[in-house]
Order: sequence, then C-alpha cells, then structure tokens
Amino acid sequence: AQKQPGVGEEEPRQSSLAMQQVKGSLSCITPVFVWVLLLLLLAVSGLNENITQRAEKALSVFTVVKFPNTACASSTTGRNGTCYTSSECSAKGGTSSGSCASSFGVCCIFEKTCGGGSSSENSTYFTSSALSKGSSCGLTICKSDSTVCQLRLDFETFVLNNPVTSTVVTIATPVAANRIGSCDTDSFSVTVPGGKSPPAICGTNTGQHMYIPASDQCNTLNGNIGSASTASTSAFTIKVTQVPCSSKTKAPNGCLQYFTSDTGTIETFNYNSAAGVLLVNQGYSTCIRAGRTYCAICYYSSSFKLSVPNAVTASGSIGVDTNCGMASSTILAEIGSYDHVLIPGGQCAVPPAGPPGLTTNLLNDKYCGTQLNCLTAVPTATTAATAGTVCTNQRPFKISVKSDDREYQNPGALGEGTAGLNAGFSLSYYMLTTCLTRPSG
Repeated sequence: AQKQPGVGEEEPRQSSLAMQQVKGSLSCITPVFVWVLLLLLLAVSGLNENITQRAEKALSVFTVVKFPNTACASSTTGRNGTCYTSSECSAKGGTSSGSCASSFGVCCIFEKTCGGGSSSENSTYFTSSALSKGSSCGLTICKSDSTVCQLRLDFETFVLNNPVTSTVVTIATPVAANRIGSCDTDSFSVTVPGGKSPPAICGTNTGQHMYIPASDQCNTLNGNIGSASTASTSAFTIKVTQVPCSSKTKAPNGCLQYFTSDTGTIETFNYNSAAGVLLVNQGYSTCIRAGRTYCAICYYSSSFKLSVPNAVTASGSIGVDTNCGMASSTILAEIGSYDHVLIPGGQCAVPPAGPPGLTTNLLNDKYCGTQLNCLTAVPTATTAATAGTVCTNQRPFKISVKSDDREYQNPGALGEGTAGLNAGFSLSYYMLTTCLTRPSG
C-alpha cells in the first residue's frame, strides 16, 4: 500500500518533543530535589545529635546514682548505717533512716537480735531485744568480702548478770580459795574458727571493745543467759564493724583491744568504776598505737587490785617481778599472786619525773598486788616496792592481762578472796617524745 505522506514522520517528532519537555522539567526539578534532600538529611542529623545529647545526659545522671556503699550517719539516734539505694536496703533486710549520696541513697541500718540468723553487712547492731532467760542469744557474722581481716565489737551497752562475788570457800587445796569472778549465770563469748577465741566475759562492760579475727567460716557472737539472770531485753547493744586488711584502724595481730590516742585509759573487763571484780581465766593483750614522734609510754593508776602476793596487803608491797604470775605455793606460802598485768621492759620514770630519792631503777615485766609499783630493788617475799608510774621504751606498746580461775583466802583477813582486793585495774597512759634512760643495774 502506498504510504500516506507525513504520517510516519509526525510521530517521531512528537516523541522527540515530549522527551525534550521531560528533560526541561527535570533540569528545573533536580536542583530543588537535591536541596530538599539535603535539608532532610540535616534535619535527621540534628535529631540524632539531640537524641545523643539526651542519652549522654541520662548516662551522666546514672553514673552519679552509682555511689559507693560507705558508712553514713542515720537519722536514728545512736545508729550508723551503710549508704544504699532504697531498693537495695529493702532487699538486704535493712531499715532506711535518712539520706546519703546527695539524696540519691538512703542510710540503711542493719539490726539483728537473738535468733537473727546471720549478717554480712558492715555496722550491724546485735541487740538483746529478743532475749529470753534460760537460753542463748546468738548471731553469726560473716565477712562482707574477702578483704575483711577483723571484726571490731563495740559494747555500746553491756550489762549482764554479775560474776560470782561470794567469798564462800569452794576450793580446799592447796590453799583455801573461792570462785570470785566466775561467770556462772551469764556469759558472752565469740567463736573464731581456725583461731584463738577471746576470753568469756560477763557483768558490766559498757564502753569496752574487742577486735576479733574475721574467720572465713564466719564468727558467732553468743550470749548465754541463765534462768536466774537479772539481764533484761536491753542488756546489750553491740556494734559490729568490719575492718579491711588495709585499714589504718586494723589492730596489730594478737591484740584483743587497740587504742589509737596518744593518751587514754585502759580498764579490765567488768571493772565498772572499781565496783566490779576481775573476771577469771582472762588472757589477752591490749595494744596502743605509738604516735610518730613518741619513743616511750608511761602507765599510772589510781585503782589497781590484782592479787595479794603472799597475803600481804600493805599497799601491795611486793607486787612486782617474780612475785607475780605464780600459780603454786612453791615460793609464797599463801600464794595469791597469779593475777597480773605484763608491761614488757617496765621501769620507773627517771628523775625528776620518778619517785623522790630514786637511786635504783630496775627493769621488770610483771605487776600485781594492790597498787602499781615500779621496781627499785630486787624483790623478796617481804621487801616493799615503790609506788609510781611505770614506763617503757619497748615496742609495740602493749600490755597483757592474766588471771586464773580462783582467788585465795588464806589468811581470810589478808587474802585476795574479797571483792575489794580483786577489782582489776584502771590504767591511764601517756607518751614521751624522749626515750627513757635504761637502768644500768
């Protein structure tokens, strides 16, 4: 068929025209599209940056909330606590009392009583609020972590039944004796698995303290309360502090008590302002931290009643050296000299601080009798010593208390088997920056 003129040529021209129009449109649209796309990208970038900043702020707040669990002062009188979050305190069985860590935490108090199971929290208070006569009142204390070396027990209140005070003779040989100072009705003890337990105590010991080796198998604090006890549900409140191995407050090994002041007063358990009696079977050491500038330490006493050597009561005239610490009648016929305090390297304070007219000054370790004496002559069974201050250069600064299980009463008028002659001691101490002159004789 014959082709109509112009038809085949018109269609390509129309297509070409359409393509040119599209290209023209794109040339106009493309710059706008690119700018819109760039604006969208910038907006998204700004949004992401804003989200990131908010997240960082949230993280910074979260970091502040993660505070250390240190000791804190609670709003409850007489109680310290540990700083935890409110939820942590509740989960651990504590009681919230006041705030800490800039109010992000609460001061959490931990208090346990008889039958309270166990606790591994620092600053746990063990009380007798659930005490029942004729039973025991115990609490197990476990380390809070592996860095703990000791437990410090502070007897904020401690009034158990008094020890035996009767002078009735219950022991006949080798010399008549009684059991003054025995904790027959009530007693308090601490277990130290794998170590040495401290001596049991009773009576009044408010304000005293003990350092106990923290055992990996835990330690048990136990009050044995007799059926005839006079102790009440407010008998004791004992604060238990966990002492890290690296702490400056850690006591030297082997020290049941540790004093850190340059001056102070040390009392035997159940001293009770000279109204108590020395407890039986005591054997422990008390240490005093030496100040950096001090060379010597001195002890003096206004009340000192530890045994009556050979039943001679005249001012405790022979209470020094080998006359102390004897458990038999080999040297002293009337015995009565075992209870004593050990002050290593003790000597009289040198003149002019020493006793007037001092011409002889001898070293001595053991002290007993009815007054604190320094040694000015070799003692015998009748030679008097000199009352005075006892000083020593020997470090570490430490004294040790020893007592047996009986008090001798022969002859009755002079024996140690009376409460007044068996009260224990109150020793005050101070330190010297200059070293003592060692005795030459």
